Amino acid sequence: MAGRDNFQLRFAAVAASAAVLILLVSGQVAEASRMMNLCSHTAYPSLCRPFVKRITNPRRATHRTIQALEAKTKLALVEAAKYKNGNQAITTCYETLSDAVYNLASARKSIRKRDVMAMNTYLTAVVSDYGACVDGFIETRQVNTVQNVAVDLRKISSNCLTLSTLIR
Repeated sequence: MAGRDNFQLRFAAVAASAAVLILLVSGQVAEASRMMNLCSHTAYPSLCRPFVKRITNPRRATHRTIQALEAKTKLALVEAAKYKNGNQAITTCYETLSDAVYNLASARKSIRKRDVMAMNTYLTAVVSDYGACVDGFIETRQVNTVQNVAVDLRKISSNCLTLSTLIR
């Protein structure tokens, strides 16, 4: 009879361990699923994921993406400044990137104030800023590093705007 009780005790311990393991794994899968769901709403999920790692809250995801866009835009400004003399498309792009930096800072302030409408307005302007930069290169049929960066910034800003629409 003692062997039977021992077996039941071991069986109960194994069952409890399996249940805990299943709960842990399902929690990780659910978290990964929520993160993937944020990016799955965007037009460019592969560009979204690096900024939204382990974030399931749309407000935080949007804030982090805004911060990343600010940093990348400032780097693009430095690059554009090198070549803006004598190249009208890069000069125009430099000006619109400067506008984008201002609009991103304003969007970041708006998200902190929980003013979603203002934030979306600024983010829409950012998408437009990057689009104007890219359009200038398309019209002049130029392909260069500034243009390539502007295309990526436009895609990331589009993702950012989409993430901002998920904020409740």
